[in-house]
Amino acid sequence: MCCLIKKRGEIFIKKIPLFLIVLLLFLSACSSKTFTFSGETDNWSAELKVTQTNDDYETQEFKLQYKGKDNNSVGKITYNIDTNAGGFGKGDVELNKDGFLIGKSEANPTNAKVIEKSEVKMTVEWNGNSETILLSNIR
Repeated sequence: MCCLIKKRGEIFIKKIPLFLIVLLLFLSACSSKTFTFSGETDNWSAELKVTQTNDDYETQEFKLQYKGKDNNSVGKITYNIDTNAGGFGKGDVELNKDGFLIGKSEANPTNAKVIEKSEVKMTVEWNGNSETILLSNIR
């Protein structure tokens, strides 16, 4: 493959190596789609980042933050995240010292996938309290 290059009023033909073209095609084939869903309630702020690769794998990473002043008062929590593709959750977990809980779930090609227009709900239970956070796609 050739291309024309203009330098100081003269035109040169420069060859582009075939491996560069193949490399560009390969890199574009390995792209992924990412959706970020976000929402909050009086006590919690949550974000879910969904990454889908071209090989049909999906990773869901979430961050839950307590908005209050005393993180230690929260104690152990239970969370559930529900989407059109199913859900996941865990109980008896604690926030880190900064008031965050960070987690991850992975899905293989046979599992249903989250879509951009998904309705995502995260339910958090702590100290006899419960709140449901509706997460919206923030594009």
